[in-house]
Amino acid sequence: MRRNKFIISGIIITLFGFFSRLLRLGSVPISLHWDEAALGYNAFSILKTGRDEYGQLFPLIFKSFGDYKPGLYVYLAAFSEAIFGLNEFAVRLPSAVFGSLAIFLLFLVVKELFSGFKGREAVALIASFVLATSPWHYHYFFPLLGIEFR
Repeated sequence: MRRNKFIISGIIITLFGFFSRLLRLGSVPISLHWDEAALGYNAFSILKTGRDEYGQLFPLIFKSFGDYKPGLYVYLAAFSEAIFGLNEFAVRLPSAVFGSLAIFLLFLVVKELFSGFKGREAVALIASFVLATSPWHYHYFFPLLGIEFR
């Protein structure tokens, strides 16, 4: 029973992280960063033509702005754009989803790392809560609350 309580608490912290990351995802910050725009453009191009901005057919790694972008993210963004259309929310959604899954993954990893420790679930909950509220893990949420880090 106690074990289930900690798992449910981990899921609640993960859901908090997920919904706080989705809050105004398409409007904060006010526009896409150039890397996000490049990922979104390539995702839209893959969705419509199957080719990237250089004409490569379904590449695994995308070249853009002189560097290389991860292919999986572009394909996930293409899926997101197919559902939500070409907008900021669709381009940022894969990051928000995987950032939220990282919270629960950290809960499970810390729980396993402290398997010999009596309070391992409590340590795992604290670690996942810290990640869920960390300004380095998602720094766009805090300006919504009026908190600025300088």
